Amino acid sequence: MRQTISTIAILGIAAFAGNMLNIGLSHAIYWQSLEPKEFMKFFAIDFPLLLAPTAVTLLPAWLGSLFVFLKSDKKSESRKYWRIVFWGLTVTIIQTSIYHLPMNLDFMALKYDAITATSKLNGWIISHWIRIGISIISGIYAIKGFQKSTYNQ
Repeated sequence: MRQTISTIAILGIAAFAGNMLNIGLSHAIYWQSLEPKEFMKFFAIDFPLLLAPTAVTLLPAWLGSLFVFLKSDKKSESRKYWRIVFWGLTVTIIQTSIYHLPMNLDFMALKYDAITATSKLNGWIISHWIRIGISIISGIYAIKGFQKSTYNQ
């Protein structure tokens, strides 16, 4: 069962990282090409469509990594790797909840003037690339954790 959940977690991380890359390499570039007010209007349409794929991929990745971490042998190298995965994904969730989500809601509410919206969007994108990095690193450690648990059985 642990191998199945590990596989689900790895697939979830890969899908989440892919979704984050898609946002960073396509949506964010497009958003920056728009006038700030137009961006915020478009974001109000775009963001809800991006939310579901993010949740559907991140949730099984996070829960799966927690399960595998908790079920791994206490002193195993696999457990160390899965702990890194779990905390990496947890940091991503915290970052999203504290930084990105409130700003997303403010964009949707057209809360910012043009200069502030541009500045906020640029900061949002930089921070988004941090999420991408964390998700890729988490994926690497998940694979390493899976390999250690598979080879040590």
